[in-house]
Amino acid sequence: MVLALAGTLAGMAGATNVDFGVSYHGGVQAGNGQGGGWARVGVSEFPALGGRFSAGLSTRAAEVGYARSLALPPLGVVTARADVAVAFTGGVRAATRLGGSVGPVALNLGATGFSTSAARIDPLSVWNFDATDSRERGFNADLSARYRVSRNLIAVAGGEFGGQNMGVLGVEGRRELTRTLPLDEAAQPGDEPETEPVGTLTWRAGVRGGQNILGVTGGVAYAAESGLNLGLDALVGPKAFGITGSVDAGELLGPGSSVRLYAAYEPWRTASTPLRAGVAATRPLGSGEVGLNVSSGRTVDGKTGYGARLTYSLPLGAENQP
Repeated sequence: MVLALAGTLAGMAGATNVDFGVSYHGGVQAGNGQGGGWARVGVSEFPALGGRFSAGLSTRAAEVGYARSLALPPLGVVTARADVAVAFTGGVRAATRLGGSVGPVALNLGATGFSTSAARIDPLSVWNFDATDSRERGFNADLSARYRVSRNLIAVAGGEFGGQNMGVLGVEGRRELTRTLPLDEAAQPGDEPETEPVGTLTWRAGVRGGQNILGVTGGVAYAAESGLNLGLDALVGPKAFGITGSVDAGELLGPGSSVRLYAAYEPWRTASTPLRAGVAATRPLGSGEVGLNVSSGRTVDGKTGYGARLTYSLPLGAENQP
């Protein structure tokens, strides 16, 4: 029966993935009780109604999502996504995100309403690199606008509203790094030496202010041609300090693989886990991809936890049919 279902999906799916996962979390989390394990199965990237559906069923919750991109002149390409998750212990989380551009301005808007915590749906989500609202119920939204001043300079403005209201203003710049190649034997006097790109250096500077937070921000990132990516950001204020960093090691485990390490220490956050760290790795295995995620952190009220997730994603298509 399972093989028959897989064959049917394969004929319809194209780039559809079947996803399997088992997870475990330990320690005590707010609103989540003691640790334990759970399993999940789902599908993603299923083409329907002009967009892509995803759905999942775990021993903790049921989830469904839909995403679509539309070309809307003069706005360019507009992307939209909506997700709903229902926890079996009670409560719902609904989220939507919309992005697009108008000339040199790129806009991104997100909103989430919830009557249960993110930890009840997925305990590991509160330890993600990007801060997750960990409250039991409420509403949050975020808005960002990026204006391209020039090819290598962008002005940024945005805000977060709901759990901890705040605003952000800043600028970002980038510089392409190159190296000079030695002249070959056929070079003539006066020939200009050739160069090749070795990576991109990006810098950020700005200010963040709001509830229980006021400080200047700064950061730097380096993306090498080899796939290595490094990032470091800091916030310093009269009564606030925070630092985040990440390393994407590229295909460290072989072709098609990925390895990412991250850590964030943001004690000024009052609605999210202030201390978060983790490592995530993926690698091709057979016709699909296996992944491992290990993460941990400490909540606002001082509770610590840790978790691990093992996943396998199998793309369906003609090449996978028997």
